[in-house]
Amino acid sequence: MSLWRKMRGVFAAEPAPPASELWSPEMGHDYRSFWNSMAKERDGAYLAVAGLPFGKPATEESLSQHGRDTAEIIAQTLAIGPDHHVLEIGVGVGRIAEHIAPRCRRFDGIDISDNMVRIARERLSAQKNATFTAHGRSDLSLFSDQSLDRVYAQVVLIHLDREDAFHYMRESFRALKPGGLAWFQFYNLLHPRGFREFRFAVDYMVEKGQKTRGRVHCYTAAEVRFLVEQAGFKVRDDLSALAPVDQRFSYPIPDTDWEFYLIAVGEKPVG
Repeated sequence: MSLWRKMRGVFAAEPAPPASELWSPEMGHDYRSFWNSMAKERDGAYLAVAGLPFGKPATEESLSQHGRDTAEIIAQTLAIGPDHHVLEIGVGVGRIAEHIAPRCRRFDGIDISDNMVRIARERLSAQKNATFTAHGRSDLSLFSDQSLDRVYAQVVLIHLDREDAFHYMRESFRALKPGGLAWFQFYNLLHPRGFREFRFAVDYMVEKGQKTRGRVHCYTAAEVRFLVEQAGFKVRDDLSALAPVDQRFSYPIPDTDWEFYLIAVGEKPVG
């Protein structure tokens, strides 16, 4: 079950906040205010980035464990090494960064939420090669051309309007060095569970009479491939998971939500 449907279910029997208000449009009409509202308290931030790890509210231990397997997959797929400068788009509370940063020379994590970044800094204060920055724009203007070796966005672009998601892809291409790799994750509209996420978003929009800023967006594999290529990348089919419906991953998946993921790994051509 996806994060935002999980989160509505968490509070279904609770008097406050009501389920219908958890993802209310009133949480914020722009990305920054919405995710800052979600992350006012540490418990809310953990719920926003991880849902219910292993079926229970997140603890420091379970949050770390929840991010470990995903980080291992990303690190292995992108061949992250000790000389690399790595960027995570949408770092949240550092759930994945905790396990990626020790593998590289320099780690940058950006997030549009000041509250998320504050928690990430507190959690990972001992990681001296890591910098966490609240960046209130949907771009990578903090990074110069050809300055990064690896970029990844996991469970982030699905919460953005398509225009913003595509701009992050273009910005990733600009900021990567030739030969650099980027990991972009999406939800698959054509998978039965992916379409269920889309239908849920539609029904919730009808219920509320307006769109929620943090709602889920779904794509087809063909759309993802097209957008990544239009951003300038060569899609690495040997590293991606872009089958039309059912994916065949070359690694054990951390949880069943991965069944309706689309993973695009793009390489910036040399020359």
